[in-house]
Amino acid sequence: MTCQISLGYTMPVYLCLPSCEPLLSDDPGDASGPDHAWAQLERDGYVLMYEREVGLEDFRHKFLQKYFNDDAIMRHDPGDRPKDRRRARDVIRYQWRDGDLHLREFEKITITDRADIPGPREHARVMLLDDPEGERLIRRFLELVPPERRQRDGTFGVNLFRTFTDVVSKPHHDREQFVMLYVLDRIGGGAESYLYNAGDVTDDGLVSAGPVFKHQLSPGEILIFQDDLFKHGASPLEASPGGTARRDVLVCTVDDSRTYLASSEDLATLTTI
Repeated sequence: MTCQISLGYTMPVYLCLPSCEPLLSDDPGDASGPDHAWAQLERDGYVLMYEREVGLEDFRHKFLQKYFNDDAIMRHDPGDRPKDRRRARDVIRYQWRDGDLHLREFEKITITDRADIPGPREHARVMLLDDPEGERLIRRFLELVPPERRQRDGTFGVNLFRTFTDVVSKPHHDREQFVMLYVLDRIGGGAESYLYNAGDVTDDGLVSAGPVFKHQLSPGEILIFQDDLFKHGASPLEASPGGTARRDVLVCTVDDSRTYLASSEDLATLTTI
């Protein structure tokens, strides 16, 4: 079912949803916070939120100034796609102990066999725990994981992307537990994020049914979803005539235990809270 919901903007937004229950409200105190995220993730596998709902209403502009510049995001790495994308990355080790969240920098940020690019890749690193705002972001996002789904000991990846043309090549899995997309800035059109039921897209990217979610994320919007349920992506950016296009986004992953911490023989010993 396609539903019209209000996100507090002038123009209506249309989403493909199983019901017409609004995900967001014009009232920042209505249906917001972790309880809202937990309930909808358990029910639908995804949730669309706004930064004010997770306590990040004053975060975005400061973070953009500090990290989305030629010092922090200054290069395109060989073999990465799309060819004009700039990026940086951090990986955090987290542990839940009696309801308290403990964080430290993980020793490596290597990506292996991700996004149909074979082999290991190293990217520029930012040390987000050295920055109180970076730590706040990580804590807020990890708190959005439903308590019964939390790993006692896990890793959390934070990818800083500045993209000018294509966002992704085709619908795909990241092979992690949860994916969180937080758009910080966008110039131009396009870049519609979509989720397909995993069984509706072949490994070659052929789609047999419509998306369950499709929406152009505006600055300040956050999309969270369970990665194994969906194949996700976004349409290309579109520049206005004579203009430019750009999207600055944080793509965060609550990692699968196999990404960094577990070998195949000891996966069975890892438990959730």
